[in-house]
Amino acid sequence: MSAPTTTTHELFIHAVRDIAIAHARAEGIIDEAMLTRLAHAKLLYGIGDGSYRGVCYYSAWENGIGNVDVVEIAASAQESWVQLAGTTIHELGHVLAGKGMGHGNEWKDAAVSLGFRKRPEAAGQVYRLAMFAPAIRHAVYALAAKIGDGSPAFRTYGLGGLGGFGFTMVKPRPCGAGIGTKGGKSRGKGSGSRLRLWECECERPVKVRVASDDFRAHCDECESPFTRK
Repeated sequence: MSAPTTTTHELFIHAVRDIAIAHARAEGIIDEAMLTRLAHAKLLYGIGDGSYRGVCYYSAWENGIGNVDVVEIAASAQESWVQLAGTTIHELGHVLAGKGMGHGNEWKDAAVSLGFRKRPEAAGQVYRLAMFAPAIRHAVYALAAKIGDGSPAFRTYGLGGLGGFGFTMVKPRPCGAGIGTKGGKSRGKGSGSRLRLWECECERPVKVRVASDDFRAHCDECESPFTRK
């Protein structure tokens, strides 16, 4: 009797991308040029450092068709195969929305086009299978049942260094791709000070008060954009 067919985490996230692209093509919302860009983005299942689930580096890879984006899905912050699939679609949404869009409406619409049933949250999204469109959900579930290469075993948040890798694990933080990464609430009329509070994503965040709703600055220490609180 032959052994059941298995897959790896690397192959799983690539298959999730294929499913998301097929879904977007069937919906007829995204043009073929953008679907081609999604298909050629460099998609990696990496270690990460435990502080993020996924990250998108724009125009960071040249593969013969021009500069494409690099997307890393981090094993060190992995919670489940549902989260792994959700993070893959989340980051591909950044590829589709483009640089500078952050977690704005363009990114949210892109994520829906790629398979979410409704607009996702930017900050600490809790992924559930029901969040995916039915066709995506069933296909991802079937794929996950074939993962047979083990699972991450180095989730030691706050317990010291990871032997051999030279870094200390910390609790994962939300994706840092632009305004709204932590879901801060804006102040309405009559809320008091005209100065808005903005913070970076350092462990001890730098706090800045600015009289603007459009403060576009990055922290030189953690390289994250300041987000409205």
